[in-house]
Amino acid sequence: MTFPMHIRIFFSLYRLLWFFITPILLCAPRLREGAAERTLKEVKFSKADIWLHAASVGEAYIAGDIVRELGKVGKFDILLTTNTRQGKEIIAKNCMDYGHRIQVAYMVFDNPALVKKAVAIADPKLLVLIELELWPALMARMKQQGKKLMIVNGRMTEKSLRGYQKALFLWKAVAPDVILAISKADGDRLRTIFPETPTRYVSNIKFDRVKRCDITVKETGKEKILVLASIRREEEAAVLFLMVELLSIFPNLHIDLFPRHLHRVPQWQKLLAERDISFVLKTSSPEETSCSVTIWDVFGELLPAYQRADSVFVGGSLAPLGGQNFMEAFMNGVIPVVGPSISNFLWLGEEVFREGLVKKGADSKEVLQLLVDSLNTPVDKKIIRQKANDFIRSKQGGSRKTCDAIVKLLNSES
Repeated sequence: MTFPMHIRIFFSLYRLLWFFITPILLCAPRLREGAAERTLKEVKFSKADIWLHAASVGEAYIAGDIVRELGKVGKFDILLTTNTRQGKEIIAKNCMDYGHRIQVAYMVFDNPALVKKAVAIADPKLLVLIELELWPALMARMKQQGKKLMIVNGRMTEKSLRGYQKALFLWKAVAPDVILAISKADGDRLRTIFPETPTRYVSNIKFDRVKRCDITVKETGKEKILVLASIRREEEAAVLFLMVELLSIFPNLHIDLFPRHLHRVPQWQKLLAERDISFVLKTSSPEETSCSVTIWDVFGELLPAYQRADSVFVGGSLAPLGGQNFMEAFMNGVIPVVGPSISNFLWLGEEVFREGLVKKGADSKEVLQLLVDSLNTPVDKKIIRQKANDFIRSKQGGSRKTCDAIVKLLNSES
């Protein structure tokens, strides 16, 4: 395939840009590790059937699910690339036991000269990009060589769409052969960038790793328990407002406070002391229950806390931070309340709200009312468990369908 002149001019300038920015990028500690692989001074891969790129941690887990499903169909030579050390570690842990020949390497910088060499070495029949990791030079080289290209678990936010729309001439030239999007809305946005590419909806592969809700229902006691989970610095004032108001309405309420970052614990001690709210650190008095608030200054205890809770607020959502993982709450038997900022978890779909698995408030006052309602009217945890399992079951199977699409494209005629 030969690109028109304006595309060739773009990639000439793009190559020049990489010449100048590469030394700067390699000053960053995250990119300095594996620099020899990223610049192909050290090559740790050879010929492969499938080149599967997983940018970082989340995509690396998805890659593991895809590799597992491919193992049920046949055995392939697979090159797995990633941008981060954590991604490499997850791939090494989750992708090696399915009979394939697996090669793992850092993703080469998208310099057209480096990409040309990398594609010549790997000579893949198919490049699979997970979620939204678009590499124009790599995509262009695959198209030039007449090879197949697809995007799986595809997603695109409105903000990303506005950015990509500024270079529609480029994306039209390097368009993938197939796109599998995680929702109709994401598919519509991706179709705006790649209007001629067949695009269809396949459930987010992340659902395939969710374990069923299997909780032990706690006995009802006099003391109600509220969990404030993953609270971020930017929303501390709003969360303190919730605590003060709720303790005035429910004097016997016990609050388990989980700051997202433990270095904020001293600040929370100061804030609570200024409001004369009794508190204790979990590490200093593990069995203390007489104080109004327990500040959890340890990691790894949030899921059991959800199972004990009568009500939950999940943070990162009362400030424009995109939210934290609220699915963990309803998968552990309690309906979480969140604020308006949940863009990081829109991939769960509107069904979680329609089914009543999550409650969303437009601001701190609405969040307060939702928490009051949940504390006044406890929900049967057995019902939550059933609804959560039904929801997850309806969403699973994405990795199987993705694998089928990969094999179909891999075997299709050029």
